[in-house]
Amino acid sequence: MWGSLCRGRKGWRLPAAEAPRGGMGVNRQERNGGKVDSDSTRIERHIDVLDGVRAVAVGLVAWFHFWQQSWITPKITFPTNITKYFGLTGINLEGFVRYGFVFVDMLILISAFCNFYPYARSILLQEPWPDTKDFYRKRAIRILPSYYFFLLMSVVIMIAEGTFVADGFFWKDLLAHLTCTGPLFPDTYLGSRFNLALWTVQIEVLYYLLMPWIARLFRRWPVLTTIGLWGGGIVSANYILYEKGDMIRAYGNQMATFAGCYANGMLLCLLYITLRRSLTENRYTRLAATGAAFCCVLHLSRMMRQLGAGELQLVQLGQRFELSLVFSVFLLTLPFACRGLKVLFANGAMRLLAGISYNFYMWHQYIAVKCKEWRIPYWEGETPPNMTGDKVWMWKYQVLIVLFSLAVAFVLTYGLERPVSIAMKKRAGKNNTRL
Repeated sequence: MWGSLCRGRKGWRLPAAEAPRGGMGVNRQERNGGKVDSDSTRIERHIDVLDGVRAVAVGLVAWFHFWQQSWITPKITFPTNITKYFGLTGINLEGFVRYGFVFVDMLILISAFCNFYPYARSILLQEPWPDTKDFYRKRAIRILPSYYFFLLMSVVIMIAEGTFVADGFFWKDLLAHLTCTGPLFPDTYLGSRFNLALWTVQIEVLYYLLMPWIARLFRRWPVLTTIGLWGGGIVSANYILYEKGDMIRAYGNQMATFAGCYANGMLLCLLYITLRRSLTENRYTRLAATGAAFCCVLHLSRMMRQLGAGELQLVQLGQRFELSLVFSVFLLTLPFACRGLKVLFANGAMRLLAGISYNFYMWHQYIAVKCKEWRIPYWEGETPPNMTGDKVWMWKYQVLIVLFSLAVAFVLTYGLERPVSIAMKKRAGKNNTRL
């Protein structure tokens, strides 16, 4: 299979003259005399199960942030001794909650997959090569309005609280966030006066800027580009582990350490399309895919238990490449799994949650921290109720911040993000018409 994907010294052999019209590849429909290519029309452009995976990954990252404030850890012990003979003594999600931050890597992987998917279709299905300006425009319309609105509201709340200080660091911090370069500087990454969870969005934006150029390199030199990204991610991670281990909190999530993860997301696109073209699905393939997906979950559970055996961020960084491989296998097998498993990730509720996940991700930690600072629900004294073991307050607080975060995400998605996106797309369409 790999050999068929890497033909020729110059990468994949594209049909006829490559990119003769402003960087656009030749459409196979034109090459076949106007006939629609069966693979191009048969292979879906939107993979439904990814909606559910994105929603679950965002939910687990949020659960970790909520747990940091509420200290509520879900654990259920089965009241019967019979289940122990099946290897079941209870349900303990402590690992997935306490170490839910590792699912940021899943979000990076999904981002790489979705952004490279049109390029992969062009490489393997000879569809038109995506236009670079159009790619940047779509990403900007999708990401920036809600992101800048969050920054604006953060400043407004600082002023209202009386905590706003227009010193030199504030302007550096603001500029770093406006340009999505916050994670590149230790002080704006660790000491930001804005929501610390924004670093993930900024890492993705930086990779958005590179994607069209990485895709071109990948099309021409697939093996070298993959090895380069793998090497960049692994070497940078090990350099930080050995040379900056005492400053792991400042350097552990540097952009370069995700390069291997990004490469795996791109390879995942090619493997998925190749399997869709060549695999004949039946009950045996669905059984094998389902089993592989469950094995990924079990292996992931083992990896997350290892996080508690040492310095969290050191172990996380050391496992980053392996973790991206486990996530990749899960994402690759899930679309080919049994219908029951796919329905868990591809349904109306998951589509709704995935639709509001971006705003939910940006706001959830900020809401959790502010509610606690503002004593909502009300609590007395100097010691927060979660530290005194006040279970009633802890559960009230947990339910409140979950519902409040969902409500804010829903309102901002459908009241701000979608209307602004539609307006900007219409304006872009008018400008293209004038040209």
